[in-house]
Amino acid sequence: MTSVLYPRLLDRAARELHQQYMRSTLEQLQDRAAFGHRSAVFAATGGRRVTEDELQDLRDRIVKAAEYAGFPGEGRRADRANFDLEVAQLLHERSGLVAAEASVRSIWAFLALVLLPDISYWRYPRPPADRVMGTDITRHVWGRLWWRAHLLALPQQVDRYRLLDAFGEAAFDQIFARRRSLGGSRALVRALAEAWPVIERGGVNDRQLLRDVLKRLLRTSAVVEFEALDEDELRRQVAQAATESVAVLGGEDGPSAGRRHAQDDE
Repeated sequence: MTSVLYPRLLDRAARELHQQYMRSTLEQLQDRAAFGHRSAVFAATGGRRVTEDELQDLRDRIVKAAEYAGFPGEGRRADRANFDLEVAQLLHERSGLVAAEASVRSIWAFLALVLLPDISYWRYPRPPADRVMGTDITRHVWGRLWWRAHLLALPQQVDRYRLLDAFGEAAFDQIFARRRSLGGSRALVRALAEAWPVIERGGVNDRQLLRDVLKRLLRTSAVVEFEALDEDELRRQVAQAATESVAVLGGEDGPSAGRRHAQDDE
């Protein structure tokens, strides 16, 4: 697959635009949407440059999804969550990005601040800089969605995005933040997503449980190559980690219980 190269918005220009846009209305930002910027550059090699028609198509589709979710109004929280899922699939299917390009922060800054400023600041009103500038892709309004779809997309072509809603945003952020270890194994992330909805939690808080499970899997990754395991063994590894976490977290009985948790290897 040939990668599509997107414009990369230089940091200084991204900062200046963000400062301007924090004082702008959504109507004003709609007028600022563009397909290029004087401070945007392309990688010299590695694929073909995205066309203006492709950028227009991508923008049109995302705007349409936003309007369905209530844009330019505030909309309901559930509608915004559904918007995220729809756009995650849309970006992954239609952007033409490969993982190496999708790791470039300045590409996401261009999408947020040049192509989609109105939708970016609608999705996160008065956002901190990392939501739009790409300083942290795990928090970027669009970058985090592409990676969510990339890590959870199944190999088959039929219903390959059915795992996108296995985790809420906060839960997926915990996984994506560990992308250089656990998040680097798409097979493991998919196995965890398959198992997560049916894990017997024993009354344990979801966020606390996932955090502990991820620590256990991270510790296991030091001696087990997850990508080399078949699906059944991956599920077994996830189920074992979850069972151990539930047993410990559900049976806390005092200050000493914390020592029985997985070691914090972050």
